Amino acid sequence: MKTLLRKPSGNTLENVTDKFSIKELIEFERFCRDNSQWEEMKKCFAENSTVTISWFKGSGHGFVDASSKMETYAPHKLFDTLVWLNNDKAVAITMATIQIRQEIQGHLLELQSDVKLLYKTQKINGLWSIISMEGIYEKDALIPVSPSDGIIIPKEEIAKFRPSYANMSYALSKSGYTVDVNLPGIDKPESVAKLYQESEEWLNS
Repeated sequence: MKTLLRKPSGNTLENVTDKFSIKELIEFERFCRDNSQWEEMKKCFAENSTVTISWFKGSGHGFVDASSKMETYAPHKLFDTLVWLNNDKAVAITMATIQIRQEIQGHLLELQSDVKLLYKTQKINGLWSIISMEGIYEKDALIPVSPSDGIIIPKEEIAKFRPSYANMSYALSKSGYTVDVNLPGIDKPESVAKLYQESEEWLNS
């Protein structure tokens, strides 16, 4: 039976408690990421967890280590989180905006990237842990911090990248990162549908 992206129904007290715990887990993982709490962040991920986002693909613990070495501060603004439960498994989707201030060509710019973060979570030994985290990219912008800043970035420099995360890809490339060009994004609806289908199958397996 299809569960993911359907209106939740029949919530018991246990389900409500589990959903709250999952939401708290996700928010705490992002809080740790934004506030350099690396050891606590690692506790959020299961041993065999994976992370696939613009600049990283690998294990959950490897993601924490790589995050700790980033030179650019990249905080997240979190909005709604929806959770779909099936016994000891759950899929959660968090709407978020990634915010990065970065100097490019001697100009201070603000990158804002709207993304859905899709988490697979599982209750292990009575505690919810993150099994995987993947990004679904929607749109982004690269804005001068000062309105009087006259930076000009040629359109063709941005056009080389995927529309749903073009500015992020450009900014990350300027910092020496190689960006995955095959991530789920609304410019390729089939990639989003595939991720949802895979998540649905995992949730009901």
